[in-house]
Order: sequence, then C-alpha cells, then structure tokens
Amino acid sequence: MNANDNIDKWLDFLDPENFKGNLMISSLFIASFESFKDYVVEEVRFFFNTGFENGEYTFDPTYNTKIIAKDRSPIKASLLWLEEMGAISSQDIGEYDNFRQFRNKLSHELMDLLFEGLPEKLPNMFVKLIDLRIKIEEWWILNIEIPANPDFDSEEDINEEGITTSTQIFYRLFKDMLSGDEKKASYYQNEFKQYFKK
Repeated sequence: MNANDNIDKWLDFLDPENFKGNLMISSLFIASFESFKDYVVEEVRFFFNTGFENGEYTFDPTYNTKIIAKDRSPIKASLLWLEEMGAISSQDIGEYDNFRQFRNKLSHELMDLLFEGLPEKLPNMFVKLIDLRIKIEEWWILNIEIPANPDFDSEEDINEEGITTSTQIFYRLFKDMLSGDEKKASYYQNEFKQYFKK
C-alpha cells in the first residue's frame, strides 16, 4: 500500500456522511440478523405453546425432542425444523451460516472495516437476509396462521400474492427513507404529521 492509498482511506473515514452511511448499514445488518434469530426461535417455540399457567407460558415437551434435539443452537435447530416442514431449503440454511459469519466479522472488526472499507457484498447480504425472513414469514402465514384461524374457514382460495408481511412493510419503509429521494424519504413523516393533525 502506498502513502496515497492511506491518505484516501483517511479522507473517506473522516468524511462525516460516508462514516454515518457505513456505520448505519453495518448496524442495520447486525440488528436485522439478531432480529431474524429471535423471530425464528420464538415463532417455532410458540408453535408448541400449550397455554399459560401461573404467570408463565407452557410448552409441549415434544419441543425438546422435535426441535432442541436437532442442534445445540436453538436457531439452527429451528431452521432445521423449518426445512423439514418445507418452509426453507438446505441452501437457505447455508445462507444463514454465511450471514452469521458475516455478522461476526462486522461485530468484531467494525472499526477496522470502517477504515479499510466495508465489504462490497454487504448490501447484497442485507437484501438476502431480509428475503429469507420474508420467505419464512410468508410460509408461516400460509401454513400455520391461516389454517389455525377460523375466520378463513370460508375462504376457498387464498391470494398468496396479496399477502404482505410486517418485514416487507418495514423493508419498504427503510428503502424509501434511505433512497435519497426527498419526496419518498419524507413521505411517511409527513403522512404521520397530517394524520395526527386531524
């Protein structure tokens, strides 16, 4: 590395907008990864919920034999169960392992990466992580929530294209607010203000 390369890195690192942008996307990926883990583990766990007694939720003992026994990691065990159920594929589980390694690198080497430059694949990895969560959410709605909801008993055909998950809504919100398009970026805040003026 020559002296000019080092100067350029310092200039990029010390640029406030560049620094804030890099810190934001790194933090967003780490937070989204942790949220993904919590979502998967809790959703699968509560599939085995049997009620609420003495101030605590109760769970079917088969949760331990059908889920926890699959892997010492609750998230990995839950993903393996989802694969068995047809919600995701073995390739998706491989992607999760990539996300985990990527998250660890960001968490443990963040200051170095902010100076040296973030991995070019970070935005793509973020999109893949969100896509995997949406894939699981859509499957869960169609195969768990709708069949268990008597309100849908009279529905012969469910329009899968019409299903919008909470993650899709927030993802659209993030994209618009970070788009650089002032009209899109301020749309939600303006609508919120208008609503509460009524």
